[in-house]
Amino acid sequence: MKNRKFKNIQYEKEFYTSLRKKVYERLDGNKHKHGGIEFWAKGIFWFLFSYSCYYLMIQTHYQISFWFFYLFFQMSGLLIGFSLGHDASHNTAFKNKNANQVLHFFSFLSVGIDPLLWGLRHIRSHHLYANVEGSDIDIDKNPFLRLSPSHPWTKKHKYQHLYAPFVYMLALLHSVFMGDWIYLFSKEYAWMRKGVSKTQLYVRYFLFKILYFSIVLLIPMLFSKFSIQFVIMSYVTTSAFTSLLFVVMLVGTHFFYEAEYYEPEKNELNSSWAVHQLRTSCDWNPNNKFARFLSGGSNCHAAHHLFANICHTNYDKINDLIEQVSDEYGFPYHKKTLLEMMISHFKHLKLMGEEEKFVS
Repeated sequence: MKNRKFKNIQYEKEFYTSLRKKVYERLDGNKHKHGGIEFWAKGIFWFLFSYSCYYLMIQTHYQISFWFFYLFFQMSGLLIGFSLGHDASHNTAFKNKNANQVLHFFSFLSVGIDPLLWGLRHIRSHHLYANVEGSDIDIDKNPFLRLSPSHPWTKKHKYQHLYAPFVYMLALLHSVFMGDWIYLFSKEYAWMRKGVSKTQLYVRYFLFKILYFSIVLLIPMLFSKFSIQFVIMSYVTTSAFTSLLFVVMLVGTHFFYEAEYYEPEKNELNSSWAVHQLRTSCDWNPNNKFARFLSGGSNCHAAHHLFANICHTNYDKINDLIEQVSDEYGFPYHKKTLLEMMISHFKHLKLMGEEEKFVS
């Protein structure tokens, strides 16, 4: 990964200083920094719902109900990761760092993505350099979709806005079976693993995968009423729909039509860190309680990138401040409905598929 320099612009520093002051005054300092009643109530709800569906899945005698219980188990398991695991990765669930690590580990068990590797790349790469080529892993080149103007163009990209949903349905399975393996062993990502012992990486990785596959495949194969083939088919298909839910809530928060993308020639970005987060993030329905309940605060993406050290259940208290101070200083604050964000995302995909405009 390339380390980048953010510009030291006094006016932009004043913006973030003013915003931070207003945010922490409203939240009464660090009083609301960590998970409170709303945070734990929501997390416990999704946990109970997910594993109740899992129990019913094992008990049912009907294939159709098995499949739907499996789907609800997977999707609500994903929402456990959104609601508890994501905050734990930023140490905002508990005050104790070790407690956050334990919660982070178990919150990802029904998702299957290694929590340690995900947390390392999420914090060391994406949160620093969103949408920066060569620095944000989430914008790395891939063989299917052209997400950035810096990526090479091929003929198939003309149609990527049409076939993208099918690619997105495979995203979760790719991460579980291939992505984690690459992040664990590839020399290209050695920078990401720096400071974490190989023993910890390997033990946690294999323990996590053993537990995950035991939950999603082995136990259903052994204790449900259905064949191994049907269980595998259910796992693959429900994972595809769960992956689509994951992508719908997240992909447009950075890959939208108005977002900025960077491939700096002299290693310096165009703005300060805070303003960079505004220019590369999009909120969707940020003040809608149900949207926040589902997404774990990912719908308040500007708040999350600017104040990742604050529990997501407090984002609704500061969204208006971000919009207000951004407008006061003349910086963009991107806010859409979920539908508008997805339309903007596919508009971006179509633009990136146009050969004559963006050829690397």
